[in-house]
Amino acid sequence: MRKTKNKTTRVREQCNMQGEMWTRATAPERELRREFGNAQITAVGSGNEDGESREVELSFSSEEPYERWFGTEILDHSEGCVNLKRLREIGCVLFNHDRDYVLGKVTEAWVENRRGKAKIRFDEDAEAEKIYRKVMSGTLKGVSVGYTVGNWEKVKPGEKSTDGRFEGECYIATRWMPTEISIVSVPADESVGVGRSAENTMTKGGDKVANRTGETEEQMRNNAAGGETPDNTTRGGMGEESAQAPASAEERSAGEENGEAERAAVQRERQRIEEINSMAREFEIDLSSMIRDGSSLEKVREHVLNELRNQAAPATQGARSGETGQDRYVKDMTDALLLKSGVPADEASDAARRRAGMSLRAIGEECLERFEGVSGTREMSGDVIFQMLARQFFSPTSAFPAILDTTIKKTIVQRYESANTTFQMWTTKGTLSDFKESRDHEYELGGLSAFEPVPENGELKEDVPKTQLLPTRKLDTYGKSFSMTRRAFINDDIGFLTNVPSAYAQRYKETIDDVVYSKIFNNEVTFDGVQLFHADHKNLADGTGEKPSQAAIQKMITKMQLQKDGFGRAVRVRPKYIVVPVGWGFELRVIFHSAQVVGSDFNDVNPLNEYPIEIVETPVLNMLADANKVPWFMVADPNSAKSIQVDYLNGQEQPIVERDQVATKLGFYWKIYGDFGVNVRDFRGIARNNGEVIQ
Repeated sequence: MRKTKNKTTRVREQCNMQGEMWTRATAPERELRREFGNAQITAVGSGNEDGESREVELSFSSEEPYERWFGTEILDHSEGCVNLKRLREIGCVLFNHDRDYVLGKVTEAWVENRRGKAKIRFDEDAEAEKIYRKVMSGTLKGVSVGYTVGNWEKVKPGEKSTDGRFEGECYIATRWMPTEISIVSVPADESVGVGRSAENTMTKGGDKVANRTGETEEQMRNNAAGGETPDNTTRGGMGEESAQAPASAEERSAGEENGEAERAAVQRERQRIEEINSMAREFEIDLSSMIRDGSSLEKVREHVLNELRNQAAPATQGARSGETGQDRYVKDMTDALLLKSGVPADEASDAARRRAGMSLRAIGEECLERFEGVSGTREMSGDVIFQMLARQFFSPTSAFPAILDTTIKKTIVQRYESANTTFQMWTTKGTLSDFKESRDHEYELGGLSAFEPVPENGELKEDVPKTQLLPTRKLDTYGKSFSMTRRAFINDDIGFLTNVPSAYAQRYKETIDDVVYSKIFNNEVTFDGVQLFHADHKNLADGTGEKPSQAAIQKMITKMQLQKDGFGRAVRVRPKYIVVPVGWGFELRVIFHSAQVVGSDFNDVNPLNEYPIEIVETPVLNMLADANKVPWFMVADPNSAKSIQVDYLNGQEQPIVERDQVATKLGFYWKIYGDFGVNVRDFRGIARNNGEVIQ
């Protein structure tokens, strides 16, 4: 049989042209197959009434390296790596991996000396008997296993695997499950006892040994001529040619004249069918129609590559369980876009870093070809590509909009976290489950009587706590919309995916900042019908106001520490923050870090030196005051008394991004929104000085 040389090399070259995913293994959920040397098929036990054994013991797997199209594969047989549950519970024995040709069942399965071993029992029907006899006679020695891989460890060239037993470059299946055991007729590797079947092997040298069983010469001739014949051969490749009547002298003469050409045609067709069926089994793709319609091998290979675009790399060590190829691709392309726009992507893969120079159009083309089966995208105009991608924008399974969404979301999260706001330094954080007004009743800042001494044999007195009505809490929704227009896509304006959403993320957090400071600046009425800062609340400095000074700060600290709860007992408020407008922060640092009183003629000791108060400086107060007096505030440690709280819907702090549909406009549109509320929790946790005009 003619071998096709350097096929592996040609396939890899074509695959590399399509992208990084082609240098990887198939997705974990796909079943793979391979054969191993030295099966050592041995009869064991007793069988039928004649005392003949129908049970055999064999090895079906090992840690022997195996060359696949994506590289060297090793099946790890360490403890916990091989899941034998399926073999033990419903394991079947097949012939040549034909699921309709069942020979028997697996009775036992185990791992021994880093090899997979099993006992199998042959059925007693005619088909199983035929194969059983050939196994016992030594005619059939090939054993193969079908399996799925749940997790891979990629070992780079020159490096060792995690356990130090294997050297790269290789892919180690660290979690895999055998699904069936097959007796195979023609092993591809004739140098070992059991070998590898020709159906799925690309050998290390790049040669492919092909085998096709189950085709009669008559079928070959018909297929070569483009005709179709029913498959009436014996299952499993044991087909026999039909008996023919003796030919006449004239027929023999004609046959001799055309025999060589016919044999050559049959051989070519046989080789074509063998190659196609081999690819069909290797990649789990139905290619029967391409056998029938006479498609060339090059056309079939192109079709296989197109189908494989929908597959992805194996989950590498540390990858999420259940991660699909498309998931991996979306992540890589997202990181590539982030890198291209200068946004940090510390966990970006090598594939993402190589793709960082790709344009939006190139990414769109690759998504269309790889996941949508569209060909010839490079010959299409940018506008056509845009229209095709726009139609997929609301599909939950499309890769391109998922890449845009993920890029935007990552950008938003990063920018939100780094936004230069100050409210989060001194406010508390809460959560609400809906938009209804919520009035809390809590035991806060008192409500319990003091502990009393208990005499010997005395009784503990029951306390009836008093409750205190707390303010109403509620949420509001804040949002905007933005887009990446058709023009921006064609011009490859990546800023619409990074700069624009990041600016909105920052502005959203600044909006919370603005609302917080507006509430304390405007001195709104609270839950008890009194302004937040009021003489009745004992949290407003006397007089018309002044800028922070040693004396003014000491008065504010004292006023807060003398607060009482609603039942007349001391609250024990501990001031922790002083919130001031921009312009007073420098003087405050002098006040809090000078050993002597500033301006004192006698170098008086400064009582505020190293006082445990944090300075919070915000330009929002300057903006709100304009040319008027600018107030400043003293805020308590929230562990001693709460003050202002920012509530979020179900704890969601970052804004939410969703695709939006605008029927009359061209482009990709998103809406960005969030739900929060700024609420007063207790007026005793914050005090105000009306301040003065900043010069």
